[in-house]
This record gives sequence, C-alpha cells and structure tokens, in this order.
Amino acid sequence: MNTQLKLQEDHSGQRQFVMTMADEDAQNLDGGVDGAAQALKNHTPDVLTFEGIEQEDAGYSATFTMDFDNVSDYENKIKALLDASDVPDEAREMDVQIDEQQLVTSIIFEESFYNDDLMGWASNALIEDDIVPASTTVLTSGGTASVVYDGDEIETSTSLPRINFSLQDDRRFHNLGMDLAILGSGDFEIAMSYQVSPDNAAVQNRFITDRVQNLNAQEGVTGAVEDSGATENHDSDNAEVRQVSANFESVEAVEEGLQTLLANEQATFSATETVGEAAPDTIIEYSGSDWTCDTICDPTNIQQLDGETDYPDDWQLVDQRRGDGDFQLELNRGMPLDSMASTTHLHFDGSMEQTFEFVLTDQTTEEHEDAIAERFEPPQGSGSFRSSSQDGSTVYTTSFKAQDAQALAGQVNTYLEEKGVSDSITLRHDPLVGIWADYNLDVDLSAIWGLARGGVEESATFHVVLPTMHSGGTMSGDLTDQTVTVEDSSGTFTVAASGPTMTTVWVVLALITLLVIVFVALLIWRKRTVDHSGADSSESMKGAPYNVQGPKDTLTETQIFRSPLVPKALRTDPEDSRTTPLADWEHARIYDQARPFPDVPIPSPTEHPQLEKPHDQQDDADNISDTSSNTQGESASEDDQK
Repeated sequence: MNTQLKLQEDHSGQRQFVMTMADEDAQNLDGGVDGAAQALKNHTPDVLTFEGIEQEDAGYSATFTMDFDNVSDYENKIKALLDASDVPDEAREMDVQIDEQQLVTSIIFEESFYNDDLMGWASNALIEDDIVPASTTVLTSGGTASVVYDGDEIETSTSLPRINFSLQDDRRFHNLGMDLAILGSGDFEIAMSYQVSPDNAAVQNRFITDRVQNLNAQEGVTGAVEDSGATENHDSDNAEVRQVSANFESVEAVEEGLQTLLANEQATFSATETVGEAAPDTIIEYSGSDWTCDTICDPTNIQQLDGETDYPDDWQLVDQRRGDGDFQLELNRGMPLDSMASTTHLHFDGSMEQTFEFVLTDQTTEEHEDAIAERFEPPQGSGSFRSSSQDGSTVYTTSFKAQDAQALAGQVNTYLEEKGVSDSITLRHDPLVGIWADYNLDVDLSAIWGLARGGVEESATFHVVLPTMHSGGTMSGDLTDQTVTVEDSSGTFTVAASGPTMTTVWVVLALITLLVIVFVALLIWRKRTVDHSGADSSESMKGAPYNVQGPKDTLTETQIFRSPLVPKALRTDPEDSRTTPLADWEHARIYDQARPFPDVPIPSPTEHPQLEKPHDQQDDADNISDTSSNTQGESASEDDQK
C-alpha cells in the first residue's frame, strides 16, 4: 500500500493511495479484476475518489485520491478513513501544524497510523463481496510514503509507509534596503528596496503587492504609493530589485508604515521637539526601535535593513546613530515661524519694492528678541526693518526698494548672503513700453526658505502688487485691487499682466493740454463775439437805419443789409424833424417794408466823377452857408458885448 501527500503553498492539496497486486494474485480473485474493481467502487468512502484499476508491468494497481482545501479539511477526511477502517482510538495519534509567518512557513505532519490502517475498509470490501476468502490477508504492512511540497519532493523523517515530516518554507528576501527622508515640509518618505529572488519571485511579489495595498488604504499616507511593479525574473538566476516608496504626513503614520513594510509590529518611531537655550532654534530628536526584518529577511545576510537617512540641507545635524535595530537622529531645524508673507510691488515707472513679514509667536520670541531681530535685520543702508506686536505675536518686517528689478534682486541676494543663505532670488519682467504693455513678471523667492529654515506652522503667502490700472494673474492666483495672491507657497511663480505705461501718461497729458487750449480759445472768441454784438445793438438803438462800414470794419454785404430798422419811438410825424432824424421819412417807411433789397448798379469809372459833381456843389454851398452863419453869429456876439 503506497501513498503520496501533495501540499501546496496555500495548504490545499491531495493525498493519493495506490494498492498494487501481482498478476498471480489477480488470477485468484473471484470475479477477476473486474469483480474486485466493482467491489471497491461500491464501498469507497465519500472522502475518496476511486480512479479504477490499471494493469502495470508486473501486475495491477488500484488508485484512490483524497482532495482537501486546507489543513482542517485534511484532518477531518483522515479521521473519516480511520472510522471507515475501524482503527481503534489509541492508534489514531495525529499532529498537523502549520505556523505561517509572512515569508516563513513551518509545517509539521506526524501520523502514528500506517497506509494499510487508512485503507482497511478496502480489505473489508473485497472480503464482504466474496472477491477473496475471509481468511485472506488482503493488505500488507509494506509500501512507501512520500511528500511533495509546492512541486518539490521533500525528505521525510521515516522510511515507514506513513506520513511523518516537518519542514520550514523560507521565502524571505536575501537583502532589503530602507531609506528614510525627512522633508522640509514636515512630511516623511520611506523608500524600500526589496531584492526579489528568482526562486521565490511569485511569493515575494505577492507579499510586496499586499504591502502596497495596505499602505494605500492607510490614513496619513499622502498621495499614491509608488511601486516599480512585480519583477519578471522567473527564468533568471539573479535577483532583481522592486522599489516601493510612500509619503507620510505624521510621525504616527511613519510608525504604522514601518510596521507594514517590515511586517514587524514591534517597530516604533517617535519625535521630540525642544527649544534651545542660547537661541530660539528648535531641536528635533527622532528615535526608533526594533527596525529589524527578521520575519522577511534571510538570516544569513548580515547586512539586513541597510539604508540612508536624508534631511533638509539647511537643517544642522547634531547626532545620528543607526544599527542593530535602533535609530537615533538629532537635528537643529532652525527657528519655526508662525506665518510668513512676501509682497513684491511693481511701480508704473519700473521701480520695485520687496517686503518680507516674518511672524513669530511670543512663546518663540520670549527671551530671544535681540537674537531674532539680528537674524532678520538687513545690513545697514540696504533696506528698512521694523517690528510690531499684534495678537500674541511679533511681526518682523524687512523691506527693500530699487529703481529696477535687477537692482532689487541684488539687494535681496546681498541680504540673504549676509544671513548665511547660499541660494539667490530672481526678479525680472518684460519692458513696460508702448501705449499698452503686455508683460510677464517672473519671481523666484524660494531662497527665502533658507532664512526661514525652521518652517512655517500656519501659512506662507506670496503677493504681487501691480501698477495702477494694470491687471493680471497666475495659474494659481487671484487678482484683487491690483494685488495678485499666489496660492503656491514655494515662492516661484510668473504673473502675466498688462496695462498702460509712462508713454500712455504723456500722450494723455498732451491731449488734455490741447483740449484746454482749444477750450480757452473758444471762450475768448465767444466773449469777443458777444462784446461786438452788444456794440452793434447799442448803435442800432440810436436809430441808424443800417450799418455803414468804417475803415476798420470788416462787415460783409449781408451784415450791412441786415441792419436794424429805425426804432418806432422815432417814427412820429414826418414833418417834425426833432423826432425823425431821417431826411426822408418815405425812405424809412420804404425800408420798413418786407421786400428784397433793390439791386443798385455800380457806376463805372467814367460815370463816377459825374455823379460826384452834384454832391461837391452841394457841399460847397453848405460850406458857404455855414461861413455866413458863423460871421453873423460873431457880429451878434460883439453887439451883445457892446
């Protein structure tokens, strides 16, 4: 009676029983081989499957299989065979144990009964169906027992025909690296390097995949876990590295992540902060214990869990130790700020201002006021500095002014260099030329974090104030009253803006000046016109029937012909010369009529002297008459005097 136990990694499997019979024995069967097969089939227990009887080179073999899903299922089915074979209780000792620790599995199968004990029911079946006589010994105690685990046959602890073996399935990684990075933002990054061996690639890849899934579901993990993916080295003799990295936002999340990645619930991680006595700098001490990978690392590798520890360059290392499962790191991270604000002001003429506001809580500044002021105050003559208190905090304001962006950047970089910051800032913008300028303002103030190396507890904001009447914005910013608020706290951004320039101002001033001149000229012209019209009205009130153009007048013919009529007050009796200055009332009456002005022919040069003679003669007569009147008047005067 032979048996073979096949066990898989998931602890499922199959146990096979094979009964062999020589040719001469088969000839003694009542009903032959077919009769024996029918008898075995009729009495096979439910836990077994009869595969039939096949002829072999030296006889025949009857095969039975017992499938099981796990260790408990195996034990129950073995007990069913013992019951079917009437094996006494004292002969049923069985010890089946599986201790699975991540990548190490310890298996123990110990049975005190033999193959023929388990298959005693078959002997009873052949006798009961009269295939063999009752006095016949159907099964012997001879036979073999073998074990195959995960496709490979293993050695058992006995040569007897029964199952008795123990093994340790060690699929641990030959080498494992773990790097820890402390980020300036306060987050942590753990990068694992699993060296996957070709012999255990399937199991080890499955283990790593489970780690990644657990990390993605863990609280405190920021972003997705990065995984280089399962290795494809099944046909290679060399191990390949599978990398997994994750970011954690707190110390507690780091500890939980370590326990997941190392499959070690004893791993710890903690952090303690203290404030220095001589300066307001914060000292952080990170510590860890049980950083071991015994459960997943090959114990023959003396360099288990090797790795690097990184931290921000501007943090000062005080002490560092790592080995034998212990971790110790002490850093001076600098002075923490409660908040920080930066304002970059661009003026209309291209000049610029840069202001930094560093806000610290009173708890931080207590007993360190002078040291803090010295840390933020610029060199003499390069900028302005002031401090003020508000709401339990102190605001330290540092400002710089320059005629252009390049000069301003030089001042700020000199300031940073004075404070021990090696990085530099950048400020530049396109020329503000033309009537309407479209320009980009490029700002890189990330170097300021070297001065605020202690980090910011609350918020770090960056603002840009644009010139008057300019508008603009960034990919991650809003514009409010000429001020662009940048949401990105890195300090590096670009503002796209547009607006008028100094050329626009001069053009507008020129247009306004021209309009003023035109307006004043119109006022003067209008005043003169009104004065002239008033003079004409006063003259018309004197009773002139029409205007007469004098030497200095520039009246047109139409203006002359549109002269006012004789006032009605003077139109009295035509015979009363005192009220009618006109010599001929009829002429005035005629002009009062509404009719076209008569066309009077212009005399020719030959006719003009003839027309002038009557007037000259009349003038001479008038002169003689006037002379005579004057002579008579003078004589009368002399007589009166006498």
